[in-house]
Amino acid sequence: MLTYKATNTDTGRYYIGSALSYCHYMSRVGNHHCTKIRQQFQVDLQENPRKFIWEILREDELETRDYEQELLYSCWGDPLCYNLAKKCGKTQVPPPEKVFSDDDRWAAKTRQKMSESAKKPGSQPPHKKAAQSRAVSETNSKKSPCPQCGMLMNVGNLTKHLKGTRCKGKQQ
Repeated sequence: MLTYKATNTDTGRYYIGSALSYCHYMSRVGNHHCTKIRQQFQVDLQENPRKFIWEILREDELETRDYEQELLYSCWGDPLCYNLAKKCGKTQVPPPEKVFSDDDRWAAKTRQKMSESAKKPGSQPPHKKAAQSRAVSETNSKKSPCPQCGMLMNVGNLTKHLKGTRCKGKQQ
């Protein structure tokens, strides 16, 4: 992963980003202003691309954006950072104490309870079980005759019946 910084020489504002490889980085340098999302960074870049200095901050073999996240956390509250501007929206990053991973979403005790209740027999609510049973019964009750031998069967089995050797009406 390659982490980069683009700095506007007129205003001092900067954008921190990352790319999978040097090739992707060069593509971003050339095409960052061509996106449909009109963030202030893209607007400033499109006005005058020569005002920006692009620099590679770090290049490693990892495929995670952890270093970029660390940099954005350290920039939290900095009005010069394009990533954290209110208009930016998509790349706005909360401070580290506000970040929750999937592991933190539920407490361990709650996860254990959810797991146990899902494994219990009859854990599905009765109304859902009844609806599922009705749907299967409706599907299985619709029978169609085979066009070759006239045998009645479920629609799903008809194709297999016709392609297989079970149909008595097939001409051999």
